[in-house]
Amino acid sequence: MKPHYDVIVVGAGPAGSTAARLAAGNGLDVLLIEKHREIGSPVRCAEALGLDSLRPYIEPEERWINARISRFAIHGTAGHSVSVPPTEPTLVIERKIFDRELAHRAAQAGAAVLAGTSAVGVLRENGRIAGVKIKRRDRVEDARSTLVIAADGTESQVARWAGLNSVPPLADYYVAAEFLLSTDGGRFDPAECQYHVGASIAPGGYAWVFPKGDRTANVGLVLGADRAAGRSALSYLEQFVERRFPGAGILSEIAGGIPVTGALKHMVADGLMVIGDAAHQADPLHGGGINLGMIAADLAVQVGTPAVRRGDVSAKTLRAYEEAWKARFGRPHDALYRIRKTIAAISEESMNALIKTASELPLAEMSTGQILLAVLKSHPSLLLEARALITSGLILK
Repeated sequence: MKPHYDVIVVGAGPAGSTAARLAAGNGLDVLLIEKHREIGSPVRCAEALGLDSLRPYIEPEERWINARISRFAIHGTAGHSVSVPPTEPTLVIERKIFDRELAHRAAQAGAAVLAGTSAVGVLRENGRIAGVKIKRRDRVEDARSTLVIAADGTESQVARWAGLNSVPPLADYYVAAEFLLSTDGGRFDPAECQYHVGASIAPGGYAWVFPKGDRTANVGLVLGADRAAGRSALSYLEQFVERRFPGAGILSEIAGGIPVTGALKHMVADGLMVIGDAAHQADPLHGGGINLGMIAADLAVQVGTPAVRRGDVSAKTLRAYEEAWKARFGRPHDALYRIRKTIAAISEESMNALIKTASELPLAEMSTGQILLAVLKSHPSLLLEARALITSGLILK
């Protein structure tokens, strides 16, 4: 441990490792810490990401790619489905290998990397965050820095210790569970990701099947935390798997929560920046956040590097990062948030009718706006419910 660093990054997920690499590449003295003893484990993720958004930060490598996705299929509970292409080339990856590679590249760029090292508090100096108190192998010590970047996930303690309001309302929280399933060959299509919707499957949420080849897949679901009716996400998932993949083996099991609020209102404090899941920057519709966390890391380092060099890491200076994020994602994420609320309000019967109608349309020949108008023409009673889709500006592009 050095007596002082320019930047300490807490959390070695994709956002944290990217921030550490970029900051070290800019010539800053960086410490990256990760509480788990093994970077990349446990995996709390469906492991899908967009290729176009990934490439500015790392070129794909076959050793961490499990599947290349050419279509997404949306299934109702009445037997109908609709298939659409991804908005960008999509990969299902092996997060353990991917995360370790990102951390390895941070180390190559000059960052000091320590796994098995937890942040257990923040240090303050003259009213600003001046580092973190860390615990490593039962030893607690102070790690001082000019700037702290919190990338410690959805349950971020660093943001709360700094006084930022990071607790979402119950209605804006997904409760999640996921299995890594193993089956005999051919039960998973390695080119297709599936979403399954309906209140009987996942009230206020959805289930997913993301292939990792034709024999294994990440199969999980999220529930609206305010819609679970006393049942756990794991119990809904067990029911879904028993119906769809009877006899499948469960190689791993994870559970957790995902805020789907859009980014925190305040993502900086004096001496602190918050990025990735810690800043609630996941997509407010489906909760995905790998690419978004890496982009946030880039935006934060662009602002943080000159701030550290000038010795001015006040919230006023660091707020340029917040503004850059909001300029890029604020409006679309507000729209996606409204879309999620609208979809959650549609009954299972109505959702099945919508999927049936969409399945009968020549989707490949239609724009998104044309698809929406055709669906609403068949189901005019949903016009009021679809107002968020129409007014978002995204749907009619």
